[in-house]
This record gives sequence, C-alpha cells and structure tokens, in this order.
Amino acid sequence: MPRKKQTEETQTEATTTEIPTEAPVTTETSPDPEPPKPKKTRKKAVPSGVATLADLAAAFAVQMENDGKSNGTIASYGMELRLAQDEIGAETALAELTPERVTEFFNCKRVTRLRSGKQKSQLSIDKTRRVLRLALVWAAERGIIEKAPIPESVEAK
Repeated sequence: MPRKKQTEETQTEATTTEIPTEAPVTTETSPDPEPPKPKKTRKKAVPSGVATLADLAAAFAVQMENDGKSNGTIASYGMELRLAQDEIGAETALAELTPERVTEFFNCKRVTRLRSGKQKSQLSIDKTRRVLRLALVWAAERGIIEKAPIPESVEAK
C-alpha cells in the first residue's frame, strides 16, 4: 500500500510542477471567439404534438431519470410500459384511451397469466397495473392528456 500512496504523490507533484504556456501574441486579427457552449440541461420529458403510448413511455422514462430513479427501476417500469404498448398499441393516442380500454389491458392474459397459463402473483399483476396508472396520472398532471383514463375500480388501490 505505501507504494500506491507514493505513486499518487509523485503524480500530484508532476501535475503541479507543469507550467502552463501562453499562446504567442500575433498582430493579425483573430476570428471572432466561439460563443460559449450552452449549459447542460435536463432532458425534456414532455412529448410534443399528439402523444401516443410510446411517447408516454419514453417521456416517463426521461422523467424518472431526471428524478434520479435507479437504472433498475427505469428498466423495470420500461418493461411494464412495453407490455402495455404491445397489448394496447404503441401508436395509440393517449387521448383515445378510455377507462374501459385500460380495464381490458389490466385483465388481459399477458398481465394476469404466465406463459405456462398459471396465474401470476398478485404482486406482479399489481405492479403492471400500477406502472401504467402512474404514467397516465403523470401525463394528466403535465397537461399531456386532459384526464387519466383510470378505471374507477382501480383508482382506490
């Protein structure tokens, strides 16, 4: 371990003893300096135009990233929203979604059953439903859609 410390000290000394050099002064006129680069900004989470279910999934993922959610959470929620896109249609306009259509999704075989045909655990079913519900409520809060098309029987959960 002392060796590592010695190496770090040597590197520090080497970098602190370097003398920065200045650019030579010329009498020619130099071109206009480059404008400063814009500051790094957060990704925008709200899609423009007619928002589809695919737009919602992408925007919600960006929002989760901006909120500091873990990569695992973002990936997991993304898988649930991909399932919704597969069943409902990725290009389905959010404004066309109805509580009845969302209920159909909540009760479809891909949400409630395993590939083997056995019932999924209630935790898995609830998570799939919760993720779509959260994304739709998030879209309504931001004015992407007028009202989240959440079935009444699921709103209280």
